Amino acid sequence: MSDQERGRALGPGERRAALGSSAAPAIAGLAAGLLYASVAFAPLCLVPIQVAYGRRGRRAGLAATGAAVAAVAAALAARLYAVGALGLAELGGGLLPPLAMLGALALVNARFWAGLPATYRLLAVGGIASLAALPSLLSLSKDPAFSAYLSSRLESLLSPLRAQAGGQGYEASVLAAALDPATIAAAALRTLSSIYAAALALTLGFCWWVGNRLSGPGSPGREAAPPLSLYRAPYALLWAFLAAWALVLAAMTLGAPEALQAAAWNLALSASLPYAAQGLGIAASLAEKLKMPRFMRVALGATAAMALVSPTSSLVVAIGLPLLGVTEVWIPYRNPKGVGA
Repeated sequence: MSDQERGRALGPGERRAALGSSAAPAIAGLAAGLLYASVAFAPLCLVPIQVAYGRRGRRAGLAATGAAVAAVAAALAARLYAVGALGLAELGGGLLPPLAMLGALALVNARFWAGLPATYRLLAVGGIASLAALPSLLSLSKDPAFSAYLSSRLESLLSPLRAQAGGQGYEASVLAAALDPATIAAAALRTLSSIYAAALALTLGFCWWVGNRLSGPGSPGREAAPPLSLYRAPYALLWAFLAAWALVLAAMTLGAPEALQAAAWNLALSASLPYAAQGLGIAASLAEKLKMPRFMRVALGATAAMALVSPTSSLVVAIGLPLLGVTEVWIPYRNPKGVGA
């Protein structure tokens, strides 16, 4: 039967479903391109692509990836043309970050290791992506022009505060030293070098989970990503978690070189992410057992998210969630003995 005859054999509803199925990857790719072009929501560009993977399989996911690359390339070319900087080198350099992100998501969804728990796949791909990004990070940190640019931007932001300090007293001099743009820029680059691997893994894992949850009931993606209240980190990861934090302690105590300390922090923070997710799962599970209304759970989650804005409260959340998750190895928070056991 030819394609034309097959099309005539389908009913109107079936033809609309087939058309929607073929157009869905293109729509997902366009949505991803728009999110990336928005800059503010660029890290979420992987969510529509994962929806395509989770709802319609690997072929649809790869098709959505291709559409996303085309959409990002078009948006980037238009932006470069508007500033008179359109060229192959500039276009290729601008496409590298989204290509790396989309390639990492495709690797997570690859068939050859589909039987491996998603936690291991996400951590492994996050590690690969961080190693691939390492040369660029090193070149940025050693580039005087980039440091000068970052310092100038910070200077423009901090100059009103420094002007308000004024005076020649001790407090004014301390405030001026604390607001020195060069010092802040150097500290920011050091911090970035210590957390970038965990940030990549967090972005990848969040988009993978959200995209699968949005794939719809009964979809393969929804089955692969259960509710957060049911999540438990693989037991074998406990030893990697403990070893990574022991390495951080040793590096800090022995005064290891900055490169080794940054590597230790990246390993420890990456290994802590599954336990932070498990800590969130424990909180969600307890809220469900207490029959807490949905709006109250949403309000508590929003409050926890807003707490990340404050340095002190964000530190409490960042430490408390992984500790809550890892201690469930010994303390059955979600199923205490004698309470529904």
